[in-house]
Amino acid sequence: MIGTDNQQRRILLIDDDIFMIRLLTLFLEKSAYRIITAGNGKDGMRILEEQPIDLIVLDLMMPEMDGLVFLRWLRQEAKATLPTLVLTSMTENGIEQQVLATGATAILYKPIKPAALVAKIEQLLHDA
Repeated sequence: MIGTDNQQRRILLIDDDIFMIRLLTLFLEKSAYRIITAGNGKDGMRILEEQPIDLIVLDLMMPEMDGLVFLRWLRQEAKATLPTLVLTSMTENGIEQQVLATGATAILYKPIKPAALVAKIEQLLHDA
């Protein structure tokens, strides 16, 4: 169930770092977003099948199913077009092109500034 008509936008936050989940949830809930969390890509897949989501915030490095595998599933199998923002601390040469070519809408590098995160999410939701 991808997409929603609700006033309050629903963001699926997929990250295996519980501290990062708590921190991002705090920032985003203050901006009136409804946050649904998953600890890995497999849990994220299940959530997407069960409830409407407006945007995904996705970490790249996770156990069980990393962010790139999740992105491939999202775009190729689920055929979902909803905005997907990747957060990563990986700065290897070519990682941004790889992430965007795999299907991410945008990428931000950790550490994340709360204002920059909210601004990017607002932009992606507006453009969607």
